Amino acid sequence: MPGTRPFVNGSLLLAESRGVGRGDCLGTLERIATRAGAEGVAREAGELAARVGEGRFYVACVGQFKRGKSTVLNALVGYSVLPTGVVPVTSALTVLRWGAQQRARVSFDDGSTREVSVGDVGRFVTEAENPENEKGVRAVEVFLPSPLLSRGMCFVDTPGLGSVFGGNAAVTRAFVPQIDAAIVVLGADPPISGEELDLVQAVSTQVRHVLFVLNKADRLTEQERVEGARFAVHVLSRRLGRASITIHEVSAAERIAASAPTRDWGALEQAVDALAHEAGADLVAVAESRGAERLARSLLRELAERREALIRPMEESERRLEILRRSVAEAERAANDVGVLLAAERSRLTSDFRERQAVFYPRARDGAIRELEARIRSLDVSRARLRSRGYVEARALGSRTVERWRTQIEPLAEDLYRRAADRFVALANDFLRRTAESGAPGMEDLPRAIEPQVGFRARSELFYTNLMYLTTQPIGWALDLVRPREGTVRAVVGRAGEYLDRLLESNTSRIATDLGERVARSAQRLEGELRAALRNISGMAERALELARQRRAEGEAAVRAEIEMLEDLGQETESLLSSHQSEERA
Repeated sequence: MPGTRPFVNGSLLLAESRGVGRGDCLGTLERIATRAGAEGVAREAGELAARVGEGRFYVACVGQFKRGKSTVLNALVGYSVLPTGVVPVTSALTVLRWGAQQRARVSFDDGSTREVSVGDVGRFVTEAENPENEKGVRAVEVFLPSPLLSRGMCFVDTPGLGSVFGGNAAVTRAFVPQIDAAIVVLGADPPISGEELDLVQAVSTQVRHVLFVLNKADRLTEQERVEGARFAVHVLSRRLGRASITIHEVSAAERIAASAPTRDWGALEQAVDALAHEAGADLVAVAESRGAERLARSLLRELAERREALIRPMEESERRLEILRRSVAEAERAANDVGVLLAAERSRLTSDFRERQAVFYPRARDGAIRELEARIRSLDVSRARLRSRGYVEARALGSRTVERWRTQIEPLAEDLYRRAADRFVALANDFLRRTAESGAPGMEDLPRAIEPQVGFRARSELFYTNLMYLTTQPIGWALDLVRPREGTVRAVVGRAGEYLDRLLESNTSRIATDLGERVARSAQRLEGELRAALRNISGMAERALELARQRRAEGEAAVRAEIEMLEDLGQETESLLSSHQSEERA
């Protein structure tokens, strides 16, 4: 089944009461997959049936590394069971679910499980004691008598994006299809990254219920907190196409230490509790339907792949295997070479934007400050109002100056990116053409060409800052009332000029940063097209090799019998899928 790989880490639940309330569709899928030897599909179908029967649904806590996701979950359930620290702590998915007594269970990649004490959870999910998941932990379940979990809600603590351990983000992204609802934990420095936005968008296409939390609010000034929340609302609304986004500003650490809810914590708890009481049953039903269709399609692809491997002559299989080995090795080398070139171009462009900002900013500052002084001196207002009007004029000048540079640099930046991308596209397309025409098995499924780039593939997430905290100076305001007007004018010109200087520096820097992030996200998507195709080829190579080895050990009678079995199972699965879709439409 080209392009498909059963997701092991997503099959979390190690059901204690299998068969309770199991849907006929999932049960049939499990039986078909078991007969076909599709162990991954069979396991997922059985585990999904178990959690549907028990009314359990997943609320995943996702976000950038060091946002405090584990602390947020600890505060919500009322138990400090998830380890927290100053280094990446989560190397495997951890599920918090209802249990009459506190206990924990570890599931390993080899299918084994182990009961452990809650205090030992850190031995399996921290990088310090399980570096890069060397113990092969598939998931850890922690059972807690938390009222919030009593109605079937299960919290999932996911590995953080942006961690120094590359596999962590991959685990989080791969888990997205298993999510029923999500809590997205944000910060204010930076408020939200491009990688987080991509993940939030992926999650939002999967689920309807997403709660947004700005954590560690106790560490921020009022201005930082307001600007961080406003920026997050702005970019999330644009990316998700939602008119209304609510950000719960909280401090999970503060909540754990306090005896009563602080900041927006009460509102967050109410939102989570409402999710369990009002949407839980619907979430379970959607999870059952979505999972059944996904697993049925996965099983059909696997059955078709195995049948093709069986009907292929032995000589052709041996030839295909050798060609595949050479082609995949060449593909990996080519992808690495092209990726290095694109990364170099990306770095060069980012440096170029910074250099242009460094040239523009001082030149624009000098002229803007001269204009600001002229404006302030022409103001016909009282000394009491002069300073506030000076700051207003500084903001207006700063906004006009910065926006003028943005309108100049953005088209140039897109053109520079397009030229760099064109070189990547030319190399990638030459590689794709040669590979597709090589005669290697499966290579005919590769795209023949990546489309030329007309500009950025990622939207701008630019949000200007007004730095309002710089305009609050009680002593200066008092002095304005007692000194001569000319002295007040000079003081206002000086302070408003410094304010304008900071605005120009900060916001032109934001433009350069935004352009650099757009280049990075656009390049990642472009490179991802090629690497996704190669991953499919690599997966086919691995499966073809394993199937060929199995075929050598079988005789013709066994081959014919298995072909017939696979065809029968395929027809049964197609019938099941068609029936399921008809019921959903009805």
